Amino acid sequence: RKAASRDDFRYSGPMRRSGLTWDRATLDRYLTDPQAAVPGTRMPYSGMPNAEDRKALIDYLEKGLK
Repeated sequence: RKAASRDDFRYSGPMRRSGLTWDRATLDRYLTDPQAAVPGTRMPYSGMPNAEDRKALIDYLEKGLK
């Protein structure tokens, strides 16, 4: 789905304007470095540098959507 598309969450302006659509590649880029993917996002998260950890997290999230 599109980023910042839920009505029940208060997203930052940069996230609302990001134009992102969440898929595996976009989520991987965002989890690697949220501030680089969406400059100015207010999510206080420094990123997940380990590619295997990111893959495991994305696999887990994907399973929950099925």
